[in-house]
Amino acid sequence: MAGQGRAMRPRILLAEDEPILRVTLAHDLADAGYEVSAAADGAEGLQRLQERSFDAALLDLKLPKADGLTLLERFKAANPTGVAVMMTAYGTIHTAVAAMKAGAADYLLKPFPSEDLLVLLRALLASRPRPEEPAPRPASVLQFGDLIYASPSMARIADLIATVAPSDATVLIQGETGTGKELVARAIHQLSGRQTQPLIKVACAAIPETLLETELFGHERGAFTGAIRDRKGRFELAHRGSLFLDEVADLGPGVQAKLLRVLQEREFERVGATQTLKVDVRLISATRKRLEDEVMAGRLREDLYYRLKVITVNLPPLRERKEDVLPLAERFLEKYGRPLGKEMRGFTPEACAYLLGHAWPGNVRELEACVQRAVTLTRSPVVGGEDVAPEGGSAAGSQGQGQASSLAETIRDAERRYLEEILRSVGGQKARAAEILGISRKTLWKKLKLLQME
Repeated sequence: MAGQGRAMRPRILLAEDEPILRVTLAHDLADAGYEVSAAADGAEGLQRLQERSFDAALLDLKLPKADGLTLLERFKAANPTGVAVMMTAYGTIHTAVAAMKAGAADYLLKPFPSEDLLVLLRALLASRPRPEEPAPRPASVLQFGDLIYASPSMARIADLIATVAPSDATVLIQGETGTGKELVARAIHQLSGRQTQPLIKVACAAIPETLLETELFGHERGAFTGAIRDRKGRFELAHRGSLFLDEVADLGPGVQAKLLRVLQEREFERVGATQTLKVDVRLISATRKRLEDEVMAGRLREDLYYRLKVITVNLPPLRERKEDVLPLAERFLEKYGRPLGKEMRGFTPEACAYLLGHAWPGNVRELEACVQRAVTLTRSPVVGGEDVAPEGGSAAGSQGQGQASSLAETIRDAERRYLEEILRSVGGQKARAAEILGISRKTLWKKLKLLQME
């Protein structure tokens, strides 16, 4: 039994040529429950890779006998599902980008706290598909905080959130507009040890740059014209809680410098003040932009970039997780039907075909607006294709033009999948399925026959 316990410990390859750091990291990793194989140079690291497989690798970029990028390439070839973190004291955004392109999952700039490494490693290992089992395929709709999902990609996001939330590590949430970044921030806060304290939100893009410094850090009376009293900033209001900076890439240079100091020293001064204030805040930030591009363009400080991205949560767009579309739509149906006194029963197969076929460039936010409009305007307890399609369009319109035959087949496939899901959820009871769909048993029978499901 003891041997089996050891086999379950994640295996880590540690390649670091500085002896004290190598011993320290190996000790910390072993204490955290990892099985560590340490290498003093690139050649020794390559030898370790020939001897066994690894779950993760911590690789110094500058190694004698074989550099870190060479070791990274061999590690990824031998361990396709393994995660690699590069470490260096000579970091630039160019070397970070090179490492990411070569397959690194993340990048740490020396010196770094061991806790940051351990939190990052736990998060990366939790979010990767395991080689011994297929990617998770949730059989039913799940809820995590305010997140509703059925897709494997969002299941991995939920696992990652659960892993990193209890720590105080800084988290960066990246994703397109409308993917649910604020919901993720809220889930992280609610699962943390700070949940009884406030989660303060700041929409950086909505506040003029001239006012943003005062908004974040507060001001003293008389600091500028109109400052008739002392005012606490968002950092003070979030003391012992969490601060969520939405669209953090839109911060100006002056505010970036002050934010960097807070992250490093946990202290700041209000605008117009000389007294230094200490603050205990967990920072969660979000952006729709690629921060690496912002650094390359000179719009974001490189040192701030590394401080923001201790843990990164990448939210996939809705078009890449179609399994989530109908569960989300059902939730919005209930959300907007109840206040109007409408007992909504669901969507017709035609409406489902439209919802599944649409690309949703506005992501979950666009889907929610679509369902809200449909619930508001429909007179039926079941939302139809004409209710969800844009004005002047049709339920088939989102599939494109000049593709009638393939479109018809796409709609039939969507209807078939939807009916199969409904029937499976009620154990094949057609009477109950017809009730959920808001149609008669005879209509359901005809539809099943038409779709060759009878």
